[in-house]
Parts: sequence; C-alpha cells; structure tokens
Amino acid sequence: MPKPYQYLTGSLIYARGDEASRIFVLQTGKVSLISLDIETGEEIREPLSPGEFFGVKSALGRFPREENAVAVADSTALVFTVPEFEGFALSNTKIILKMLKAFSIQLRRVHAQIAKLLAKEAVKPDEGLFAVGDKYLKLKRYAHAKYIFSRYLAYYPSGEQADLAAQNLQIAEKALANAPVKKEI
Repeated sequence: MPKPYQYLTGSLIYARGDEASRIFVLQTGKVSLISLDIETGEEIREPLSPGEFFGVKSALGRFPREENAVAVADSTALVFTVPEFEGFALSNTKIILKMLKAFSIQLRRVHAQIAKLLAKEAVKPDEGLFAVGDKYLKLKRYAHAKYIFSRYLAYYPSGEQADLAAQNLQIAEKALANAPVKKEI
C-alpha cells in the first residue's frame, strides 16, 4: 500500500545517481525535477503539479536517478514501491495513458535536443587550426602563434585563411624579433 510522505520547501526528495526503488505521485504542493541539458550542461527545471508522477522511468527500469527532485513548496506525495505501482497501474488504465503521454512529451524533447546537436556544423580542421593560432596571437604568445600559423601554411597552403595566416605569421615573427632577449643566469 503506498504511503503519503510530506516534504518541506527545499527538501531533496531524491538525488541524481540515487538508487531508484520508489515511484512518487504528487498529491499537494509543488515539486521541481532538476536535470542538466545534454547540449549546454545548463540546469533544466521541470515543474510538477499535483496528480503528476515522477521517478517512474528510473524505478521501472531499475536505473539510477537521472535528475534531482526538490520540493519547491510544502508538498505531499504518495510513495509506491515498484511492485505496488505495477499493481496499481494494471488496475487503472487511465494511469497508463497518462504515463504514455508524459513519456511521449519527454521523448519529443530528447529528440529535439539530439536533432539540434546533429544539425550543428562540425568545425573543419583548417578552421580549427587557424582559430588556435589566432587565439595565441591575441594572447601575445608569439612563439606558439608562429608555430601554429606555420603548420597551417604547411598543411593548407591553399586554405581559405592562407593569406591571413601568412600575415599573422609575419606579425608573430616580427614580435619575436623585437622581443627583449632573456639572459640565463
């Protein structure tokens, strides 16, 4: 038989990485599921309202939790063991339909994130090498910039940035020639 548990505002209900042996149904209050965006690493907060389930995927799949669940207001949740929830769901088809809708929304969100990641254009090697040289030049690390731009010109003599790489190589060489000589003691 599921048991109601009370959580005060700010309480951690479960944490990412925890063993998942319980499923929750929010009865009163507000809970937020906090996860990390797979693309940016930024925090995503998914607010839950009374009547919503959480912790289902991890518990049914017997996987560690993927997110933190935090009470953002004083809340009460029914807490099921996996066998209790399975029995409850089998006797109530509305619950199964509600879960399918929630999973469908989550899958669409994941699909959109993956499509966005795949749509990003990869940096071409010549562009990446030039960018590294440019960064060294801006940081006034002339020896590194000289090396990178000389490599760029060796590998990509007809590259899109070859003329600019040659100019930047000259700037780095001139800066190194004008640099004071350090004497070893």
